[in-house]
Amino acid sequence: MKQWFAAILALCSVSACSGPQVLNLVAQTPGPVQHNIAYGPLPRHTLDIYSPKVMKPDTPVLVFYHGGSWQYGSKDDYKFLGSAFAARGIQTVIVNYRLHPDVIFPAFVEDGAKALAYTQKSIAKGRPVFISGHSAGAHIAAMIALDPEFLAAEGTNICDATRGLIGIAGPYDFTPVEPVFKRIFPTEILPSTKPINYVTNKAPPMLLLHGTKDTTVDPKRSEQMAAALAQHNNLAQVKLYPGVEHLYIIGAISPVVRRSAPTLVDTVNFIQEQKSAGYPGCRNQVKS
Repeated sequence: MKQWFAAILALCSVSACSGPQVLNLVAQTPGPVQHNIAYGPLPRHTLDIYSPKVMKPDTPVLVFYHGGSWQYGSKDDYKFLGSAFAARGIQTVIVNYRLHPDVIFPAFVEDGAKALAYTQKSIAKGRPVFISGHSAGAHIAAMIALDPEFLAAEGTNICDATRGLIGIAGPYDFTPVEPVFKRIFPTEILPSTKPINYVTNKAPPMLLLHGTKDTTVDPKRSEQMAAALAQHNNLAQVKLYPGVEHLYIIGAISPVVRRSAPTLVDTVNFIQEQKSAGYPGCRNQVKS
């Protein structure tokens, strides 16, 4: 299956299609989809909502932040993801946020927090909310979950806003080397850009997924984050997928390459386990 997908990508390289476009071609949306909902005043402040065919009072909501090195990507690339989770009874919100070179840190995290607060108040309306992201999107999700200032600026807090986080191939202790990343994350503020530096005993439950053949983000980043969370008595689990690469771990949510990794199943199981549970930090959280 992976070889077949690679062949399709090779064909796409000469026919102007992309990997996400291939995955989206076979995606079937089970219920209604709402496109380009504004969660803020700026052009990139938009989101799409993929809903299950049947909505229930406790239908969970998953807010997803796309990857792309904080420079690329769009919610439009993830129809396959929204459709897959909606088919499993999870309403899915896929978020656009501002990108470099238009902005640097922390603008994209501020956008992510704004989108989560909007989801909490205007979409979920009391239903359980989870946040997730791939690569740069996992970094954004983790910053929102661990640094309380971002949600405080939106009039909420992590205890009220979400029941858990699923990080997929996230750079939680990222030190920029390439010039473009040094522009996105200036040296003088570097410590404040790392989610791992904000771990306390008030973190939401986290499931951290990573492929062992990821050469873009070292799998050790997820292991180190899980260890830091556990050291502060938080609920954290890391799952390493043998032989899985950086893009395949997210592509595996599509039926095209689902055998590559159990990303979809593990995420759905985590959401179902945690949707009715609180977490220890809630009882100590000062609510806004």
